[in-house]
Amino acid sequence: MHHLPFKLRAITLAVASAIIAGQPVSKARAENTLSADSEWSCEVASDGSGWHCSVVPLKQGAMKRAPRPVITERATPASSTATQSKAAETTVAVSQPENVRTQLDWVHQSQLSDTQRQTLKQDEPWCSGTYVEPPRPGKFFKGDPNSAPIIADADASTYQNSIATLTGAVVIRQGNRQLESDEAHLDNEKNFGEFKGNIVFREPGTLIVGDTAQSQLDTGRTEIDNAQYVMHESHARGSATAVLRNEDATMELDDATYTTCPPGNEGWQLSGDSVTLDPSTGYGTARNAVVRVQNLPVFYSPYLYFPIDDRRHSGFLYPTVMGFDDEGGVEFDLPYYWNIAPNYDATFTPRVMTKRGFLLENEFRYLTEKDEGELGVAGLIGGDQLEDDNEYYKKDRWFVNARHRRQFNSNWMAELDYADASDKNYLDDFSSSLNYSSSGPLNQRIMTRYDGGNDYTNWQAKLDVHKLKNMDRTADDPYNKLPQIELSGNWQATDRIQVNYLADYTYFDRADDWNYAFEKPHSGFPNNTKILESVYNEGYGIKRAVGSRAYFETGMSYPIHRTWGFLTPEVKVRSVNYSLSNLKENEVMNDLRNSYVGQTFKDSDFTKSPSTTVPAFSVDSGLYFDRFTNLFNTNYTHTLEPRMKYLYAPHVEGQEFNPIFDTANMGFSYNSLWQDNRFSGYDRLADANQVSLGITTRFIQDDGFERMRFGVGQIFYFDDREVYIANNLGQPGSIPENEKDRPDEDLVAKDARLRQELRDSTSPIASEFVYNFTRTMSLRQDFVWNGNENRIDNYALTYRYRPDHRKTLNLGFRFADQVDRFVKDRDGNYIKTGEDQHGDPIYQKTKNDLKATDISFAWPIPYTRNWSAMGRWQYDMTNKRNLEELFGVEYASCCYQVRLFWRSYVKSTDNIDHPTDRSGIYLQFVLRGLGSLTGSSGKEYLQGISGYTIREK
Repeated sequence: MHHLPFKLRAITLAVASAIIAGQPVSKARAENTLSADSEWSCEVASDGSGWHCSVVPLKQGAMKRAPRPVITERATPASSTATQSKAAETTVAVSQPENVRTQLDWVHQSQLSDTQRQTLKQDEPWCSGTYVEPPRPGKFFKGDPNSAPIIADADASTYQNSIATLTGAVVIRQGNRQLESDEAHLDNEKNFGEFKGNIVFREPGTLIVGDTAQSQLDTGRTEIDNAQYVMHESHARGSATAVLRNEDATMELDDATYTTCPPGNEGWQLSGDSVTLDPSTGYGTARNAVVRVQNLPVFYSPYLYFPIDDRRHSGFLYPTVMGFDDEGGVEFDLPYYWNIAPNYDATFTPRVMTKRGFLLENEFRYLTEKDEGELGVAGLIGGDQLEDDNEYYKKDRWFVNARHRRQFNSNWMAELDYADASDKNYLDDFSSSLNYSSSGPLNQRIMTRYDGGNDYTNWQAKLDVHKLKNMDRTADDPYNKLPQIELSGNWQATDRIQVNYLADYTYFDRADDWNYAFEKPHSGFPNNTKILESVYNEGYGIKRAVGSRAYFETGMSYPIHRTWGFLTPEVKVRSVNYSLSNLKENEVMNDLRNSYVGQTFKDSDFTKSPSTTVPAFSVDSGLYFDRFTNLFNTNYTHTLEPRMKYLYAPHVEGQEFNPIFDTANMGFSYNSLWQDNRFSGYDRLADANQVSLGITTRFIQDDGFERMRFGVGQIFYFDDREVYIANNLGQPGSIPENEKDRPDEDLVAKDARLRQELRDSTSPIASEFVYNFTRTMSLRQDFVWNGNENRIDNYALTYRYRPDHRKTLNLGFRFADQVDRFVKDRDGNYIKTGEDQHGDPIYQKTKNDLKATDISFAWPIPYTRNWSAMGRWQYDMTNKRNLEELFGVEYASCCYQVRLFWRSYVKSTDNIDHPTDRSGIYLQFVLRGLGSLTGSSGKEYLQGISGYTIREK
């Protein structure tokens, strides 16, 4: 560390006359009160006889006059010991408490104001206090402190040979800087000061205490020996044999330490031979750096770059030791962050996995005025090293991701979203920190959109090319949209009449071998391995279709809204038209005849250009009733909201020849009562002649808080529904040679149930109930009762409680009545139990109802401040198996955070009767203010705990 340079410059001191007189500074200043528009100007006399001082007008300019501290009168003669003693008792109000060296402005929560305590509870509830810079004159000074006048205060002062000596409660202040000591020697010629005893240096956000100090008074460059320091906003403190505070506010520390732990707590500490802290960049550097946890060395680096606030900067991030799991082993990461520019950065993450090998993951991000996006690539260097039961042994495995958004102007934008992987198991085996939008399937999409309109009309035009890469080895490949062109909008034709329209053209395509058939032992590996390969084929029947679809929809409505209700009549026309290929006539006809039982299909009906046009008419209406009531000493507005909707759409035959590109049957719930179509997508246009009746009641407090909501309703059908999607479309009529390409569910029974529901004269009764006990505690129930079959179709009950961000409790139960499924053996084969009268095999079945519980929580452990427990348990009651078990503990303090949890789970693609249990142990260690020593360490699994907030400040 270098000694302070000496610079000769005239200095303006408010205490100059007191120094000349040899009197206590505070008295001299009190007896020579300046007016608001004048100041002292002092320079060394040309004959060397001392100071030459005069009162001059205050210079005008951008800099404001430094505020003067409030001074308590003291008795006079500096030569009097008694007087000096009395002066010490009545020192200026800015003097520091005796324990400032040990506490460093740390204030216990009991000493904080109500506002400060509330902020602490919200941000860092595990901390017993926080750093608070005490009030002092000049604390809120605005401007350049180097240009501000220097104000001094002491119990006694002398002057000799251009050196002013101040003793007893010395305070030197310039702008927002302040330096205190027991004794000070000020050299006027060099603008230099030496300070001894109980050094306290302050400027906004920084406190340094020590034994001795040297300071260049006109620049603020200060060196303090045997020092301790604190940076309030960063909650960081430390010590050093010497601290040099430079003119630019950077601090150079010799033999230094750095930590965010409160005084008296050495939970973690970074030490180095030399440390530099730069508040302007938000980063520090340390040479021969050692990180210690509970005084145990855990990391060493000859050079370390570390953050001291939340800003970005280039450098190595902290190494990762992720939890051990069955397939990857122990993992070690060492990310490097490159802050290329304020709007460009990159992260390079080498990962070492003891069972898999070396993986390198790179991500580049950018942001300009009109563009933003990111590029990512990851891959195993040298191939996959896992040999046991691994079909990718020694093979290259990789993942790429690109996302870009361009905003040409306020109306026109374009977007790219692309991801690809070497194989379908990549994300299951390695996961990725790259920012891809979807994992199943992967998006490979480019889209542009233009939004137009004026006060009376809004419209949108979109061009979308969207491929989907299947990442599930036991699922069909999805259709790609190559391309999709869409125009939609609305027009306010009159004050009452609204016109809506939609035109959509899409070409659907997919790979020739798209249909998942079954898994079998991999032909490239010995039979005694557990390696399986998926078998795909070209599919069967109507599901082989590829081609174009043009959909058009236009409607006109006349909404009438009043305070007591609403009425909305609407007419609509929908039309869908196809041009198909890749169909085999015999397969299609057999497929439809086998799937749509009871319907007749003539060979002459076959077409590759089916089309359907359906008009529709609806009237939606409702009334609002409300009254004021009081329950349990609380005022409520109690509402009663009956609603009725009539919907008519005729049945148009021939829709069975429409392919199933992106359409499915929608589940039934309370919201289904008010929908115009019971299908998602455009491939089926539902017929309807029905009226929906429902009623909703609410209790609303005076402040708008909805305490309770209950709604119930049912649909009454005047005609049977004819249009539906058969569940067993695309299934060959005969039993296949390999029985494993049969689905788990009994699709024949599932279709029989669906056809019965379409003939019922009423829908199930659907209801929803929401009760908010408080703004943090709620109960929700969804209930669907099928009165035609005397059964519960669906039921869900969810309880949520989240009193604050550290506490969450979720209890859930879900039931859905489903048809039975087939039982499989360990090899995935169906279990034959006999034959029917036609000689066809009979397979063993079992219950397949969805009956599952989901319990999750995160909660502080009672009688502790820092410990929390978290967990999640998902249980399949029908098949008596655990879907997921997770339990862990977390220790959080001002210093560091430790999270350790265990997880066991099964994959959704596993054999239901013989699932494969997988488990892992995950550890994360976060040094607050420094970073994570263990990276993500399975944090993504904790996101399943609703309401749990991962806090790593």
